[in-house]
Amino acid sequence: MHHPTIHICQHPLLQHNLAIIRDKNSNREQFRAAINKVTQYILHNATGNLPLTSKIITTPLTETEARVLDSSVPIIISPVMRAGLAMADVMMDLIPSASVYHLGLYRDEKTYQPITYYNKLHSNLDYQNARIFILDPMLATGGSILAALKIFQQCGAIEKNITIACMIAAPEGIQAVSHAFPNITMFTGAVDQKLNENAYIVPGLGDAGDRIFGTL
Repeated sequence: MHHPTIHICQHPLLQHNLAIIRDKNSNREQFRAAINKVTQYILHNATGNLPLTSKIITTPLTETEARVLDSSVPIIISPVMRAGLAMADVMMDLIPSASVYHLGLYRDEKTYQPITYYNKLHSNLDYQNARIFILDPMLATGGSILAALKIFQQCGAIEKNITIACMIAAPEGIQAVSHAFPNITMFTGAVDQKLNENAYIVPGLGDAGDRIFGTL
């Protein structure tokens, strides 16, 4: 089977902070701080192919040619709520010019299928040209990511211009996404062993949303 391009970010500081968010004894403050750091490293990698253009700027000494983000290419950050919101804050700091389009998806506890409860995509954007980053800390069954991908596909987004950024991925989720969208690129901090009978990633970190927002 063809797999999408999966980049596992191996930076020592990412791995160190991944250990903190996995640890059930990390308190909320430690957990949120580590989420922020893991996200930074993943997104620095995930944004490595953003298109640049040349611009003449004036330094205090002279004029020079500089490389800047191509303003004709829209950048869309799409956090899958709730848990993706923590990653979106980091990415908005990295790319203040980006648009943020929220997708609210939750998992039916019986069927494990995603249910869309919030979709704030605009119809007047150049989706074909856009670079889209779908953010979700956990790629488990792949259901939420697949639902998000289908929504963007219906808007006219080009598959190869969509990047998935997550902290931990399960083999089952990777396979589900690769089967439906073989040209997708993914960035993650780790590929874990499996899903358990409740479709949680093992060893994983538990419920990311509950731990981020303190709703345990």
